[in-house]
Amino acid sequence: MRFSPKVHKLGKLRVVLVPEDRESVTVRVMIGTGSREENDHEAGSAHFLEHFVFKGTKQFPKMYDINEAVEKVGGAFNAYTGQNEMGFWVKMDKGNLNLAARIVGQVVTEPILPQAHFGKERGTILEELNMHEDRPNSKAAEECEKLLFGETNMGRPIIGTVKSLNEMTVKELRKYFEKWFVAENMVVGVVGSFGSEAEVLEIIKREFAPLITDDRKSPEKNKFVWDVQTEPRLRLTTRKVEQAAVVMAFRGIDMNDERRFALELTNIILGDGWLSRLMKEVREERGWAYAIGSDADLFSDAGAVLIGAGLPKNKLNEAVELMIEISLGLAGKGKWQITAEEVAIAKDTFKGRLALAFDRPETVLGSALEDMIFREKIYSPEEIIEKIERVTLAEIHSIAREIFKRENLSISVVGDYKKLDFKI
Repeated sequence: MRFSPKVHKLGKLRVVLVPEDRESVTVRVMIGTGSREENDHEAGSAHFLEHFVFKGTKQFPKMYDINEAVEKVGGAFNAYTGQNEMGFWVKMDKGNLNLAARIVGQVVTEPILPQAHFGKERGTILEELNMHEDRPNSKAAEECEKLLFGETNMGRPIIGTVKSLNEMTVKELRKYFEKWFVAENMVVGVVGSFGSEAEVLEIIKREFAPLITDDRKSPEKNKFVWDVQTEPRLRLTTRKVEQAAVVMAFRGIDMNDERRFALELTNIILGDGWLSRLMKEVREERGWAYAIGSDADLFSDAGAVLIGAGLPKNKLNEAVELMIEISLGLAGKGKWQITAEEVAIAKDTFKGRLALAFDRPETVLGSALEDMIFREKIYSPEEIIEKIERVTLAEIHSIAREIFKRENLSISVVGDYKKLDFKI
């Protein structure tokens, strides 16, 4: 796979350039902060900023200026907030690199955060919170994370709470912005057809000028520590809905653990795709689910394997018990034990998916920036595949024994029930 990122330093700002022969160019910034860097009073600040920085900047002062600048050239833009990081990107045809860089540079260096639009944006975000509350699968996921991570910054919803959002002020948002949007805590990336590297770096210097001379240190970051869990944790949210939304989570490993490659293959076998155990046994063989799957969610110092499903109300106990049986049996000696043949198939699946993922510029850049923020090294597809190929069946059984244990489990259910009585 062709992937040749070049890393440059402009002051303390890291810049990743990924040349690709295509008609588009994407400029993206990743910031090493997210909801976990907030206290209870600040909850939702990162996500609020993700929205609000687009409502006006020094060079795009009016509410719709950025939207119009992007739309007029047929471009696209978006942003996101996670627990660990935030991201902002603009994608345009390759002739508009200057404009793409200017927009991204503006939202991360010179946002106005206009008081006149603050109340309206708060209303929009409160409606987003209500939307998640009204969606059983979203509610189940949120409650499962609370069980999993407990009373910590990781266990609090990314969007914040009704109380924190209603008490939030522009002054506090500005304070959060100035604390975390520092050059040492950010990486800028460009992928696509952009001409010479020297020309691109000059554009970055101009459009991200406040960061080039920024010598502030990145603040000390939140450190997560697991509490003691000795038995499964259960939570029921009673709703009059036609389906049971279930999210299960097993405590996992962090994103820098070398065993993450074994876990990737284990997750493919468990629930990530049509050949997975969960898809075949719960959906295809029994018809108990339309949507079901698993994912390995890894953070800088923690992680989890999450399983989500929408189940018939009258089959909740049987389905959940089967999902648990499959999960706990991955490293056992019974019918659910992972085999060498399954590992070989999972490796081929992983390699094929990686090839398709690296065919998308946004994925290429996202992978490179995440590596720089959290690993300080960019892994090429070839290096990743080499690590996947070296995973052994014994290593997979070992990671499965460590993660898929009864005392590691949290389960959240949203459905029309008075109590939960499935067997674990």
